[in-house]
Amino acid sequence: MTTLAALATKDALVMGCDSLGSVTKQFVDPYLFAAKFIDMQHGWKLRLDKDGTPLLKGFREVWELSQSVPYNHMTHVDKLFSLRPLEMGIMTTGIASIGDRTIKSLIGEFKRKERSFKVKPRPTNYTVKSIANKFLSFVRPFYDAQYPQGRLRPGLEFMIGGYDKRQDVPKIYRIYLEDPKIEPTIEDFGVVFGGQMQEIQRIIFGTDTQNKIRIIGRVEQLYELYRTRLQEFLNEKGIKESLPTHEKFNNELQVFKEWDLDGFEANWGDFSDQNAIECVSFFVEIMVKSQQFSSTMPTVGGNVRIGLINKSDGFRFISKEEFEHQGHTTPKEVGNNA
Repeated sequence: MTTLAALATKDALVMGCDSLGSVTKQFVDPYLFAAKFIDMQHGWKLRLDKDGTPLLKGFREVWELSQSVPYNHMTHVDKLFSLRPLEMGIMTTGIASIGDRTIKSLIGEFKRKERSFKVKPRPTNYTVKSIANKFLSFVRPFYDAQYPQGRLRPGLEFMIGGYDKRQDVPKIYRIYLEDPKIEPTIEDFGVVFGGQMQEIQRIIFGTDTQNKIRIIGRVEQLYELYRTRLQEFLNEKGIKESLPTHEKFNNELQVFKEWDLDGFEANWGDFSDQNAIECVSFFVEIMVKSQQFSSTMPTVGGNVRIGLINKSDGFRFISKEEFEHQGHTTPKEVGNNA
């Protein structure tokens, strides 16, 4: 997994990510599986419900019980790439390769073949969205050939950002391969995240998506408990009236309808380039440090890579991009930075 962060200001777009590559698989704890689906007191048979039907109906129940567990780590993985000579960059999260092709090599081939990247002739009206569409069209055949429709397809997402040829405000789009599509993100200025972002969400939005789902579920449980208690009260009074369930009032009783938790506030558009660089680095480091001290194996980590894009200078790496061996360093090839 990965953490991606992109911050669009009035002057620039800063993109950042971690550099730890993790290969994960879905595993099911046999003890949890047995506790939920196996009747160990009657010969280790499948547990049945009150109607005599097995609780295990199919693969869905097994999948919902599974957890994504890292079983292989790779350090110093490239996840942020320049799209020079265009004023754009692209980041990736999900699988690190498609068959025998790495994501890095596919992006390199795309740049070599797509005429938008050639100095002469260059198009006069390219946009971030048009390049995103071209890239999706380029990489999708590789993905579909390796992971055909109708089967389980691994997650692969790209975040592309930068400037349209005739615009001075940055744009950011998401590109999905599992369910092929391109989605816009922020309207003008702000921050966008990808990959793993639980701890970041808790700071920015007051809580993360998973906790919001848990809050909604807990409130619905309390609604039902309250209805049950009221029903018992009415029955004791001899009042023969069946109370409706909370589902009848779902639209009115939505927890996060016109209400939300307090979160982080900032004037994103007014950030200086240095503010934006430090902010993106801060967000990625939150995930790196939180996973470093977590009780589970980290899937975000390593050095934080940062790229700065503006209209006049295009894409520039802000993080140190070099190879190192026994104290000796040398800059990476220009092709990885240009």
